[in-house]
Amino acid sequence: MNRSVDSPGVEDAVTRPRSLSAGRMAGWGVGAFASNAFNTLPGLLLLIYMTDALGVPAALAGVVVALPKLFDLVASAWFGAVSDREAARTGRRARLMRAGAVVMPFAFVATFSSPVRGDAAALWVFATFLAASAAYLCFQVPFIALPAEMTESPEQRTRLMTYRTFFFTLGMLVGGVAGPLLTQQGTPAAYRTMAVIVGVVLLVVLLIPVVSTRTVRSHSPARTPSLREAVRTARDNRPFVLLSALLFLYFIFTVMILTGLPYVATYFLGGKKEQATVFLVFALGSTLAVPGVGALARRCGNIPVLLTGVTLWAVGGVALYFAVDGGVGATAAAGVLVSLGQASSLVALYALLTDCIRIQAERTGHDSAGVLSGVWTAVDTAGHALGPLCYTLVLTLTGYVSSTLDDPVTQSATALEGLRLGFSALPGLLMLTLIPLVLRYRRAVTNTAGGGPALRPADA
Repeated sequence: MNRSVDSPGVEDAVTRPRSLSAGRMAGWGVGAFASNAFNTLPGLLLLIYMTDALGVPAALAGVVVALPKLFDLVASAWFGAVSDREAARTGRRARLMRAGAVVMPFAFVATFSSPVRGDAAALWVFATFLAASAAYLCFQVPFIALPAEMTESPEQRTRLMTYRTFFFTLGMLVGGVAGPLLTQQGTPAAYRTMAVIVGVVLLVVLLIPVVSTRTVRSHSPARTPSLREAVRTARDNRPFVLLSALLFLYFIFTVMILTGLPYVATYFLGGKKEQATVFLVFALGSTLAVPGVGALARRCGNIPVLLTGVTLWAVGGVALYFAVDGGVGATAAAGVLVSLGQASSLVALYALLTDCIRIQAERTGHDSAGVLSGVWTAVDTAGHALGPLCYTLVLTLTGYVSSTLDDPVTQSATALEGLRLGFSALPGLLMLTLIPLVLRYRRAVTNTAGGGPALRPADA
């Protein structure tokens, strides 16, 4: 992108390097480990923690998981505006990140440490998970805004997203395997122990990007647009709106599979150890695939990689339905398709986000990276909220009965079929609805004035 020399916020080559070192990329990217571990563990365990350890009814538990995330949907854009004002005032985004990095681990521990049971436990989990989700926003919004300010090179931004996706899937791997193993007894005490161990890891990992990006200079526009102005501008950015819709639906469908895994493992595969095995294959496949996917995205463009990822997710979801009858090995094998779809989709989606941020700056002359990242985080959060809610809707409609270890129940055949379908074929087939949206995004980018300064021909 060519900037006028008298444009506000222009940084020289020293503060805005065109070429980033691997260490700086990794130092920023490791934050995705913590943010996805935070999303993965509640996605995997919070619902079943409430229904099977605290005795909270499934419908109420689904609402408790969803409401804090839906609050974040409203609050994310505001956090983005706060981040932009901080950037304009200080030239940095570190303060908000640091606050989130410190508070989130403690709130996470409290979420899985309810001292009460039943409906009272639902209130405890709601309050603590709301605090954890707000702290997550404090960290995540400026964290996502930084790549567009770390480099102006599209190739470098794709490399940054490759690092991010690698650590993102690594966080999913560690959280998704360690969480079930640490909680295999299924008692409230086991969940509390898991939360303390994970909380310590989160605290350490969250502080790494805070420290490693402390020298990154943010834009300093002469005037920072109001929240209403910034959101209106984001709404008028059609490529960003379409990409956000893609992200929203993508996470609803993928989180349904994530939420359903503990139930399928409990009632079909044998328990928490089998769950950890399936998740290990899934997450390890995603982690190992990221470098190759990143290279493919730089060579062929992000749109073809995104289409490939969505297709693999759909095929893998349907395959999971039939694989469950074959046991752990067959389920893990089907999960490989899903893992390849995950790696491909996430590298492409987050690389395209940085392009949308650049389009916004070129069109308006204002740096709205914080607000756009806030809206993006809100959409991400809403998808993560509605995924478990959609899965609990399937459970409720098919007659799933909540219980505790002291008072177990036998589920009906209809309930077993529902928890299996909601885990596999249903979200897999729904994933196919993303393909028309990807094609509309490509047309919108093509029709954007100038084509977008950071878009490669392969993406248009």
